[in-house]
Amino acid sequence: MLFRWRAEDAPKRHSPLMFLPQLTPAQTSELFFWVMEEAISEARVLSNWTGWNGYISVNIEADQIGDPALIEHISSTLQRYAWAPERLMVEVTERRAIPAFPSVARNVQSLRKSGVRVAMDDFGEGYASFEYLKILDPSDIKIPASFTADVTKDVRNAEIVRGLVDISRRLSINVVAEGVETRECAQALHGMGLQSMQGYLFGEPRELEEWAQLLKQPGASVLQPS
Repeated sequence: MLFRWRAEDAPKRHSPLMFLPQLTPAQTSELFFWVMEEAISEARVLSNWTGWNGYISVNIEADQIGDPALIEHISSTLQRYAWAPERLMVEVTERRAIPAFPSVARNVQSLRKSGVRVAMDDFGEGYASFEYLKILDPSDIKIPASFTADVTKDVRNAEIVRGLVDISRRLSINVVAEGVETRECAQALHGMGLQSMQGYLFGEPRELEEWAQLLKQPGASVLQPS
């Protein structure tokens, strides 16, 4: 689910980067829980309409991952909508530092044990990413477009991506390349060992009804709604 904010009677939609920094930690947590429930609710509808059996991703701020209410809230939401834990990915963003609380590791372990996937979003752009590989033990990392988009032109970016793929393979972590917009970029990333990619090359954000129509078409199993 792609979350955007739009003022009343205004056509422009704003990225979360425009308004999340203005929220208090309590408001950010409340927003995460609301977005997660909306995403699971709509995904449930999409599955019922089309038989789609993919997973959904919901972003969470790094300093929220140790929230004592996190596990219970996620668990109850999954149960309420009969949504399998394996079909939910929690993507930890690195715009804020992860606090060194015991509850952080405990919550991540609980999520992973239940089947929920934990990903590090925009890996390499935020705080102490390699240290967080130990703290979070993620199932997935997502390499941002700032590294992937220019792999065919920027040798340094290409080597960074190749190195991340190599270390992730050694740690049994799945790697997702973000911001893939051209076939040349996709081919280059595939040559580096990347199997999972996302970006406008594969599809743009759409309304629920549009995804339903697309997923009913032959060969639509390769699509991943966003």
